[in-house]
Amino acid sequence: MKRILLVLFTFVTLFFGVDADSFALDYSRISTNPKITAALNVLEGINRRDVIAILYGRNATKKPIRVMFRNLAVFGAADCEALTIKTKDNGLVIYINAEHKGASPECIACLIAHESQHHTYTNSRAEELRAWISESQAWNEIVKRNKTFANATEPLAKRENYIAKLRSKNGVIGIQKLIASNPVYAGLN
Repeated sequence: MKRILLVLFTFVTLFFGVDADSFALDYSRISTNPKITAALNVLEGINRRDVIAILYGRNATKKPIRVMFRNLAVFGAADCEALTIKTKDNGLVIYINAEHKGASPECIACLIAHESQHHTYTNSRAEELRAWISESQAWNEIVKRNKTFANATEPLAKRENYIAKLRSKNGVIGIQKLIASNPVYAGLN
């Protein structure tokens, strides 16, 4: 019986041309940008369904979080890689600096993992720590699956490798020191 079902499944798959992409999640509520969609697929592929769930609405707003590229200089944050901003309708949007449009989906995925943690409105060092840890966990899983990223030279990959090295060398304390020394976070509790 199992053999018949296997043959039947194979036939249906070949006949109807079903491919892996036909089972991909519909990310249109989050983003329609192909690079960001590819990054969301990376998150799904490394089992970061927690991040995907937050983006779909399992967050403080109970609404999907949109993700898009934007020139962050508009917000006075040209040096930032990404921002999470509250919208007029009390939703959230993650803006990834437009200078990263050419970055790999893997690097974009890590920024999204980081920014997804800013859905709680706490704006604290503890929230930043969660965000940086989420980012480094995503990168570590990506590198574990494809070692070539450990030597990638694109700017965001260098950032991710630096954070991963800092965390592997000093643990959470290394990231806490990074946050404490960054003037962007000086006013956080």
